[in-house]
Amino acid sequence: MLQHVANTGHAIARRFVEEPTNLKLPAWAGLIALGDFIIFFPIFLFLGYTIGSIFPTLAIVEDPNPPAYEPVALDETADHGPEASVPGKPITTSLRATRRLLGSVAGWRSYFRGIVCAAVLSVAEASLGNIFTKFLPLIPIGALLAQLALTQLGAAWTHIVISAPSSKKFYQRLPPFKKTFEATCFPILAVWLANAVNFAVPALVGRALGLAVPGRSDPEIPENPPQLGGDVAWKSLIVFILAVGIQLAAVVPANVLLVRVQASLLPPDEDTIVPFDRSFGGKVDPVVVSGKGFVSMRDALATFPKASWVRLYKLYAKIVGITFAVYVFALAVIVPEVILILAKSEKTPSL
Repeated sequence: MLQHVANTGHAIARRFVEEPTNLKLPAWAGLIALGDFIIFFPIFLFLGYTIGSIFPTLAIVEDPNPPAYEPVALDETADHGPEASVPGKPITTSLRATRRLLGSVAGWRSYFRGIVCAAVLSVAEASLGNIFTKFLPLIPIGALLAQLALTQLGAAWTHIVISAPSSKKFYQRLPPFKKTFEATCFPILAVWLANAVNFAVPALVGRALGLAVPGRSDPEIPENPPQLGGDVAWKSLIVFILAVGIQLAAVVPANVLLVRVQASLLPPDEDTIVPFDRSFGGKVDPVVVSGKGFVSMRDALATFPKASWVRLYKLYAKIVGITFAVYVFALAVIVPEVILILAKSEKTPSL
């Protein structure tokens, strides 16, 4: 079946190359595209940023056994619920409770807290990464150097996400560079290495199993498309399981390490919206008491108990399930629209 799909796709591609045509879309196609954007963009933003980034960060920081804690609630008109303060149960155990906690802090704006800082960080990392890569083309560490140079922005984003709303701009909340670099340089390295392994190992294994398709530098359609053998399914499954295993065993723990170290740099005068043990079980002493003022890598992981790991992995499983369901729904809506638009389009010869 896969070979049939590949051959069919090859035939269609060759027909469009040999018989170039222009498609005149119906006038209402633009309205459908605009409607889809208006509907799905907020959904994907909430899914990818709020659920995919903010929720795990709160789960990594939350103390599962606080002595006594009253969630920060600054928006009196926001949606409140008993799930946000169930005694003896971490808030981030439930997606609904986490969402309602965010809503109780500052309304719908809390769902996108830190998004400006995240956007600036993303653009800055990409730009610096390209610059470093041009100067060091033979050493693939451009992204790592960019993350190290922007370590203050990364820490500031974590602080914004886990703390109560502040009137300060994100650039006014940057922690001192020297202290932040000292605390986070090795955790950043750990995250970079984990992501590099997660990218390289499955690719190498897939190539060894014969899944890699030789690429071409020119846009010409090859006469004979690559043949897909009947064993492609189990080979793909092996690569997929390997990638998931590395994600769970390396990428997630590295992110836990980095976020907890960044959280330990939170100024003492800022409150958090989830229970947070600033002393990390008494292992972190304030600077005024001859301490460094941040948690070590070893203690950051040692103070993250088994129950918290289970809670975090369950959260990621829920996120994956929700993401899959949303994308299936989006495809179920968009694909028929595309088919309808193409069916109503007029083909005109290319000049």
